[in-house]
Amino acid sequence: MSVIVASDKGWVVDHQQGIDVSYQVCQKLDSTEQTTYISKQGLFAIHQPFRMDSQFDKLVSKSAKSEDASGSDRKRRKRKRTEPNSGEQQAYLNHQRIRPMLQKATEQLIALGRQKGCFTEPPDDIKSADNNLSARTASKTVGPGSCLREGCRRGVMKAGQHTDNLSANNSLLDKIDLKACCVLPDIFNTLIDHSSETASVVSCLGGEYLLPPHCHFLMSDYTCLDALLQCERKFDVIVIDPPWENKSVKRLKSYDMLTDWDLYKLPIKLLAAPGCLVVVWVTNRQKQQGLVRDGLFPHWSVCYLAEWHWVKVTKHGEMICDLDSSHKKPYETLLLGQFKATSDDLPLSSSVPDCQVLVSVPCSIHSRKPPLNAILKSYLPIGAQCLELFARNLLPGWTSWGNEVLKYQHVDFYQKVEDNIR
Repeated sequence: MSVIVASDKGWVVDHQQGIDVSYQVCQKLDSTEQTTYISKQGLFAIHQPFRMDSQFDKLVSKSAKSEDASGSDRKRRKRKRTEPNSGEQQAYLNHQRIRPMLQKATEQLIALGRQKGCFTEPPDDIKSADNNLSARTASKTVGPGSCLREGCRRGVMKAGQHTDNLSANNSLLDKIDLKACCVLPDIFNTLIDHSSETASVVSCLGGEYLLPPHCHFLMSDYTCLDALLQCERKFDVIVIDPPWENKSVKRLKSYDMLTDWDLYKLPIKLLAAPGCLVVVWVTNRQKQQGLVRDGLFPHWSVCYLAEWHWVKVTKHGEMICDLDSSHKKPYETLLLGQFKATSDDLPLSSSVPDCQVLVSVPCSIHSRKPPLNAILKSYLPIGAQCLELFARNLLPGWTSWGNEVLKYQHVDFYQKVEDNIR
């Protein structure tokens, strides 16, 4: 179970355990040999707060306050201070609003986590630290690279889809119940049902991927999203991690971004069951949060319910950066709402609490979010249908869609446990 602590303030979640529990028994579908897989060593080895190498070197250097703290620092001090723009001012005011709650909740949850053995005391000597070397090394894991995105683009051309019209009328969808083949067929624009009781190792696109038990996924380009509408499922929860426009992402081309207008066209009304819980990951930019609260939610017929925060900490329970850092905050935000099929629907999910905090050690791979399935389960009906949009990994019992939905299922992000299960 990935939830280590649950309290009235929120939860402590073990992200790595949440992944590894699905792959304790794993086999190829054409083989009887069973193997255990766990997350690749180093992916969650966050032992110290995030620092640039130069910052870390200064901490361990005895002469950090004298000659070695020269050049770049003096240049920074000489830079002319500029007044914060309106977006920065709004972000500052929002931070001041939630800061007391975040600090109090995080302190309580860390203390409870220590009682459970989830966090250890930090070392006294900074010189014994290595600035998260193993985590930074593991974060460079390539996996499938860009081949999944490129395959989805080719799938668009193959299907002749050059329209932004997201409807339920096109008959793109093929459906495969994956029971007896160890090599996936044409994987793009195809709904894959993996109904096995255990995890499976399958081959496709020249690589091997792990599939958790009872998962369903569709890998397609955004313009082929209507294929998902034909699976004849209505979902009780929809988690959305939008590929927000971002200067860094644009420069690195780490994923395909969507505009705000593209997000308005998501067919949430066609995917959501009455009372569906809708959860959206947002950055700390107030513009994005306002877009979701005041734009996307009303457009999708979703009523705002709550704001939660994910606080990222080290294995010793320290925030990954200073809470008041002007450059980077140690938390991200989730906005929760509930779909109302008609205006006559009764008020929904009063049981979903506001101002909750999720504490976890983050994966060293940028932008990889912790699993929410165990947390959200208590707010959903028994046998709930669950969907994640823009997913880059799979969850047992969930349907996942994205143009890189298998990215973090690639075996490069895992390692075999030496003692095979027989």
